[in-house]
Amino acid sequence: MPRILTPAEFRSQPWKNGGGITHEIVRWPADGQGDAYEIRISIADDRTPGPFSRFPGYRRWSFLAGAAPIVLDVAGTVHELVTLGDHVEVGGDVAITCALPAGPTRLFNILVRDGIDASIGRGPCALPIRFAFALAALPWLPAGHAALFDPPAVATLTADAVWLR
Repeated sequence: MPRILTPAEFRSQPWKNGGGITHEIVRWPADGQGDAYEIRISIADDRTPGPFSRFPGYRRWSFLAGAAPIVLDVAGTVHELVTLGDHVEVGGDVAITCALPAGPTRLFNILVRDGIDASIGRGPCALPIRFAFALAALPWLPAGHAALFDPPAVATLTADAVWLR
């Protein structure tokens, strides 16, 4: 049975660059401070256009988790995330700037330290997972909630869930 994490349990903190607020859901190791973690999962409130924080030494996955689209300029290449779950995967040291054509939105983010073996995906997964986040409500997990599996387990997921294995 997974441990369900509600948004009230997420730890709010300013972005590394001071440009917004992120809500940390989980990190491994749990006692890591600052950048002393291997994996960090959070949801960010994107309220104003501008640059994202950089995370050298990490790989970044960003999934649209809000109702409004976001346009990301990733080192000169434009990515439009318009549908729930649309995402980009980039190096953590890559320059990213956002535009918010329809106003504030949210991004679900996973940072994985270079050299750490982790699989990230969206939708069904036939292998045991360690973590799931519901972009939209699942029968067993409300939208915006997370599930921790210890030990890892196979879960019933749809395209509206992001997972880490």
